[in-house]
Amino acid sequence: MPINIMFVDSADCVHEAVKWVLKDEPYYLITFKCPLEALRAIEEEEFTVVIADQLLPEMSGIDFLKKVKERWPNTMGIIMTAFVESKAAINAMNCGYVCQFVKKPLDRKRFKRAVEMAISSYEIEVESQKLLRRRSRH
Repeated sequence: MPINIMFVDSADCVHEAVKWVLKDEPYYLITFKCPLEALRAIEEEEFTVVIADQLLPEMSGIDFLKKVKERWPNTMGIIMTAFVESKAAINAMNCGYVCQFVKKPLDRKRFKRAVEMAISSYEIEVESQKLLRRRSRH
């Protein structure tokens, strides 16, 4: 299965940075500036990881990832932000909307590690569900 990654941020320079960091990885990366456009795209295809800036136009990154999780529960969400509000962060992680927070400005190694960990979590979740379905059939 291909590894589809969605990135949502309103800043062109951040789009370019993310593209540069992931350029040698075997991922299919699709970027959006508008979360509403991204939500329309997510109706058509599941993404392994969705990375969103916390300060998006129209809604917060956490609210955006909540909507993604409603449609695709296995998708792993990463929030990029310069500031982490502890109550919002803890709530988002407890509810399962966000698996990680990545601080801005972007640190290449930490960002790649966060994406790799999110992909691993996705793969474990999908495999666990397959095993549970097999067990329930027997």
